[in-house]
Amino acid sequence: METSLTVLRPRILERYVAREFLKLQSLSLLTFISIYIIVDFFEKIDRLVRAQLGLFELCHYLFLKIPFALGQVIPPAVLLGVLLTFGLLSRNQETLAMRTCGLDILKLSRPLFILAGVMVAILLALNLYLIPWSQGRLNLFWDTEVQKKPAPSLLKLEHFWYKGDQAIYNILLFRKDTQTLEGVKIYLFDRQFHLSQIIAANRAQWDGDHWRFYQGFIQTFGPGGVAAGEPFQVSDLKLTERPEDFAALEKKVTEMDMGELRRYVHRLERDGYKSTAYRLEMQSRLALSVTPVILMMLGLGLAIRREQPYLPAVVAVGLGLMFGYWVFFGFSASLGQAGRLPILWAVWFPHGVFAAMALGLLRQATR
Repeated sequence: METSLTVLRPRILERYVAREFLKLQSLSLLTFISIYIIVDFFEKIDRLVRAQLGLFELCHYLFLKIPFALGQVIPPAVLLGVLLTFGLLSRNQETLAMRTCGLDILKLSRPLFILAGVMVAILLALNLYLIPWSQGRLNLFWDTEVQKKPAPSLLKLEHFWYKGDQAIYNILLFRKDTQTLEGVKIYLFDRQFHLSQIIAANRAQWDGDHWRFYQGFIQTFGPGGVAAGEPFQVSDLKLTERPEDFAALEKKVTEMDMGELRRYVHRLERDGYKSTAYRLEMQSRLALSVTPVILMMLGLGLAIRREQPYLPAVVAVGLGLMFGYWVFFGFSASLGQAGRLPILWAVWFPHGVFAAMALGLLRQATR
């Protein structure tokens, strides 16, 4: 009977701690999101009013801001939730009562690790997919509804060069809406980067899985650089590049989800360009998603380090450490961007340092 009570007692207390943490974290999250959206709204209210937006459009704008706001405020909400939960338990001498009963405070924090893991999963979904999606829609909303620009699908790229897979394109005009190239000239190369063909055409239209060229000329270079030319009215050619490769020239990195970033990096490296900035972006999204666990450990170590902590001071120190965490991460990422550190080191080293600091605080905690 005594053994069953011993097992039951920690479970009841674990549920109590988890409930208090969820309550305080949810309150912190709601407060942070409200402040973030209100400040952003009043910063842009003059532009929104001049655009004569209706209530539905304003709500749509605020809705699109929520994913990015969530990604920014989840880590501090987790930290503040932990600090307030255990700070208030200590102030009310509840942690002292638990220790007096022979219970280990750290063992009672196990539900917090599970809840922090849930926050990590939410942040992963936000950073990898939802935030890029919402940023793309938000930029489209701002350009079309506020600045009254035409939709990007109707815009066109003009007079540009594009380096593809063993090919260099000189394009007068690319129409995104009809997936058409106008005034196109393509220089094709072999594996030794010797010019093998030149294709010039008035127009090229994407036709499902290949390009259809109209009214053009093909020049083929044989051994010794001798060229043989052949005009054509219509010619179907399969090339590596597709319409989305040209359309992606206008897409911002912040609007690319993880799959699009991965494909973009592959294409850059295939075509011989540096992909450091984009690989850094991919790793940063993954690394920043684990911050709730590290901040939860850091806050827990600060909150139970002393028997009777001064709560305002503990919260101030915790928020200061979080700010230092982000500054350190930004500095390290800039070194990775400049090539001074390997990308994995630049992104994950700050996490390792603060995780070690959090473990040190937990070892010093009063149990």
